[in-house]
Formats: sequence, structure tokens, C-alpha cells
Amino acid sequence: MKSILPWLLAYLLLMAPVIGGVYYARRQALAIYGTGQAQAEWDAWRDEAKKMAGQPSPVKRRVPASAQPPALVLMRDHFAVCLGLALVLSTVLFATFMFFLRGAVAVTAPCDSRPPIAGSRLP
Repeated sequence: MKSILPWLLAYLLLMAPVIGGVYYARRQALAIYGTGQAQAEWDAWRDEAKKMAGQPSPVKRRVPASAQPPALVLMRDHFAVCLGLALVLSTVLFATFMFFLRGAVAVTAPCDSRPPIAGSRLP
């Protein structure tokens, strides 16, 4: 049991900032894009995109389908998915790093890799 404790502590020390960072990103997105001014700017951008879509140009511009800023929709409506994906990816990264770290610090018995001398007898 005592060999699992350092791994668990390391995992929790990594996951705490990941969870805090995702919650901070959500709070910032709601504060920035959840205002009336941000919605007015988004509506103005959509109107401008409609105008640009009708003009001939080498690049065809599409009108954004979302009636609200995408960052707001992502962090408000799909926050659980964002948090879950951040935890899964962080867990995979942690497990990979710890696997390599464990292999790097593992104590192994030295081996004699010299080829035998011709005519000598092996012990």
C-alpha cells in the first residue's frame, strides 16, 4: 500500500491544477462573452460575415451558424465534456510519464555483455 501512496499524491497534484484551470477558463469565458456588449459584437460580426459571403472573392466566407459566441456556448453548454476530456488526456499523460519514470529509475542487476573469449570455458 505504501508504494501506491506517492503515485496517488503525484496524480492528485497534477489533477488539481488541471481541474482548477478548466474552471478558471469557464469563469473567464462566461465573464467575457456572456455580456450584452459581447453579444452585440458577435451579432455585428455575423452581419459583416453575411455581407462578405455575398461578395465575390477568392475565399468563400460562411456565416457563423451560432447565434452566440462559440466560446460561450462551449463553456456553458459543453463544460462537462471539456472537463472530462481534460481529465482523460491528463491522466494518459501522467500514466505515460510515470511508466517511463519507473523504467528509468528501476534497479536492475548488471549484466556482463562482453562476448566470451574464444577457447574459454563459461562458468
